[in-house]
Amino acid sequence: MTNGMSVSGRTTRPGPPHLVGLTEPADRPCNVSENFWAELLEVGWAARLRSQGGQTRFQLRYYGERSEGLIVGDDLPALVYAVTESGQQILLFDGAAHGHDAMFCDSWDEARLRTRCANQVYVDAEGENTFELVVWVGYNIDWGDERHSITDADDPDLVTLVDGRRIPFEVARHAAFDAVLISATNVRGQATDAVSEELA
Repeated sequence: MTNGMSVSGRTTRPGPPHLVGLTEPADRPCNVSENFWAELLEVGWAARLRSQGGQTRFQLRYYGERSEGLIVGDDLPALVYAVTESGQQILLFDGAAHGHDAMFCDSWDEARLRTRCANQVYVDAEGENTFELVVWVGYNIDWGDERHSITDADDPDLVTLVDGRRIPFEVARHAAFDAVLISATNVRGQATDAVSEELA
């Protein structure tokens, strides 16, 4: 893996556009077996979060609820930020904007979405609240089949999103991942899945 890219055996693919320039190669989180990690990389992209200032430890602040330890949405989609010691916020995941269904299927009232405030601090089972973060996203969508239904009639290099915006197809297929996993490793070296969602 390289910054912004993930190498999985035979394939190399860009990661989510909103994380470009904010990642570095990721080691396998200790809560993921070697075989499962290899499977994840075969169908997706993974990297460790690194701020533009070089920081690799963050708090997680979120809007949503906790269910079995995971950050999930309530009646609105989850919103998750990584926050540096200096207070810089990096958007990790917005369930209303990121992933296939948010881009092509689900629509939300914009006024209600603006009420979401990511002011809850994620604390793991050991009481820790500062973590190294590994983000994995899955790319299992058959774009050969789906492209015909989403490309713009006037320009096949553009796709139309559910909110009416048009963006380049190549951007869309890297932004429209079908699953996301955020693994948080605390200062004791214990890793926990903080976010795990199917998005298509």
